[in-house]
Amino acid sequence: MKIMFVGLIMLAASCQSARQTSSFGGGSEKLYAHAWTLIDVEGQAVTPTGTERDAQLLFSTPNRVAGSTGCNRLTGTFELTGTNTIHFSPLATTRMMCPDSQTEARFTKALAAVDTYLVTDSSLTLSKGKTVVARFRASQPQAGN
Repeated sequence: MKIMFVGLIMLAASCQSARQTSSFGGGSEKLYAHAWTLIDVEGQAVTPTGTERDAQLLFSTPNRVAGSTGCNRLTGTFELTGTNTIHFSPLATTRMMCPDSQTEARFTKALAAVDTYLVTDSSLTLSKGKTVVARFRASQPQAGN
């Protein structure tokens, strides 16, 4: 009887662990509900234009992310390792000449540093520890994303 009880406890613990690492753990289903348009990176406002030049992220299963840096397209994967914990793989981008390469560089640097996220209403905040590195608003996916 004790062996069966210990087995049930271990099974419950492994199920909890699997839930936390799944693509929909910790309320992450909200990540998939919208496309996310960048409005702030490293404390500097980014003004979305409503065109395909907006920096944007679109999350899809299984653990895929695609979007735009504001000039170049980006794609890659991400991992959710716990409640509100996220890590992006090195993201692949196209290499077009961009008129605003500074925003693009800050955006890709911010994504590489991110370790937590928070979705509230129609906003997404990506942080490194307690420091906010990028903020987004919910939007419609752009053509090509």
